[in-house]
Amino acid sequence: MKISLLSILIISLAFGQSENATMTIYKNGYALVKQPVDWSIRNTPEEVEYSVLPEGIKESSPYLNLQSGQVINQKLDGNLFSESILIKESLGDYATITTIDDEDEYGTLIAISPDGYTIQTRRDVIFLKKEQVKKVTLRKVVENPKFRPSLRWKISSNDYHVTGDLVYMSRGFDWDAVYRMVVPDYGPATLITEAYISNNSSINFNGLKLKLVEGSVGKQIKPQFRGNRKFSSAAMAAEPSMQLADESSLGDYHIYDFPDRLDFGKNEHITVRLYVPKLIDYSKTYVFKNAERSQKEEPLEIEFQVKNTVDNNLNIPLPQGRIELYQSTEGGLEFTGEDQVKQTPKGETATITAGRSFDVIGKRKVLNFERQRKSEEASIEILIKNKRDEKITVRLEEQIRGDWVIKEASDNYIKRDASTINFPFSLNAGETKSITYTYRKEWN
Repeated sequence: MKISLLSILIISLAFGQSENATMTIYKNGYALVKQPVDWSIRNTPEEVEYSVLPEGIKESSPYLNLQSGQVINQKLDGNLFSESILIKESLGDYATITTIDDEDEYGTLIAISPDGYTIQTRRDVIFLKKEQVKKVTLRKVVENPKFRPSLRWKISSNDYHVTGDLVYMSRGFDWDAVYRMVVPDYGPATLITEAYISNNSSINFNGLKLKLVEGSVGKQIKPQFRGNRKFSSAAMAAEPSMQLADESSLGDYHIYDFPDRLDFGKNEHITVRLYVPKLIDYSKTYVFKNAERSQKEEPLEIEFQVKNTVDNNLNIPLPQGRIELYQSTEGGLEFTGEDQVKQTPKGETATITAGRSFDVIGKRKVLNFERQRKSEEASIEILIKNKRDEKITVRLEEQIRGDWVIKEASDNYIKRDASTINFPFSLNAGETKSITYTYRKEWN
C-alpha cells in the first residue's frame, strides 16, 4: 500500500466555528450563507478581518453589508496550505525520501510527477516511484499555515461598534430528499418525507438557521436576497416536539424553511422532517418489458404509483430524491426495495420501481419471424403466471421501432407512443394468461 507522508512542523491549527448564521442549501452542492459579524474599531478607516470561512467559498461572491459604515475595499486571501503546493515549492531543496523498505535516500529534490520523485545525490540522479515511497521529509518549518480562506476589509464608520452581515456562496453543502413508504398487508401506506443534509466543509455552524431549495438553479448561481417572510403549512399541525419545515414558493422553485436553529458540525450529516407523515393510497402493477425479437423468462418488475393529489392526502411539492420501501409485518418493518423519485408537482403521479416479484413470472417467445428486402414480420407470444394468492394488475410493455402495424392481437392494447404499445390486464390468484400478437414493419 502506498503511504505518502510529509514530516513538517505545524505551528498552529484552528478549526472554525460560525455563530447564528442563516444557510440556504441548493441541490448543486452550493449554499448561500448569511453570517452576522461585528467588530470594535478605534480608528477610521480601519482594517477588519473574518476568517471562519469554508474552503469552498466562491471567490467572487462575498458581500459585506454594514449597518453603519462604509466598505472601502475587500480582499480575499485564499493562499491555503496544501501538500502538493509545499512539495512544488520545495524543488531545489534538500529532502530525505524513505522507501517502504525503510531505506533513506538523501539529496536535492529536482523533479516531481504523478509517478514519483527525482532527487540528485552527490553521485547519482535517483527516481523513486510513488508506490515505493513511505515518507518524504523536508528540512523546513511551515509557520502559521492557513487552512481556511480569510476576508479583510478596510471600513470607515462613525460608530465604535460596527455590525453587519457577510453574505457568500460556498461549495461543500448538499441535500437530498429521502422518502420512506411503509406498505401494510391491507389499507393505505404511510409516506414519510425527510431531508438528508451534508456539511462537507471544515466549519462548525452553531445556532444555524437552515433553508433548503428544491429545483435546479443552474451552474451559475445568483443569490436571491429576500426580506423576512412568514410561511405557513399544514405540516405545522404535527406534535410540537417534531421540527417540520415551512414550505413556500421561491420564484420558480420551492423553499423549505426550518423554524428552529440547530448545530451543524463539520463533516456531519443530519436528517430533518419536511412534512408530517401522510396516509396515502397507491396502485401496484407488475411490469414485463420487451422489444421486438427479444426472448426471455424472468420475474416481473414491481411498480408503485402514488398520486400527488388532494384526494390522496398529498397535493404538496415532492422533491427529487430517494425512496425506501418497507413492508409492515407482525415482527416489525422489513426493507423491500428502493428507487429514485423525480420532482413531482401537485396533481402529478410519482412512479416507483421496487425490484422484481418472486411469484409473478413472464415468458416471451418469438413464434415466427420473416424478413424480406423491405419488410419484416414477427409473431409474439407472452405468457404471464401469477403464483401469488391474490389478484394482481399486469402491464406488458412492447417496444417496436420504425414504421409498424399490429396484426391479430389476442387482447386490446394501448399505443403509448410512436414505438411502444401496452397490454394492461388483471390476473386472479394462481391464474396464467397468454397474449399473442403479430407486428409488421415496412421501409423503402
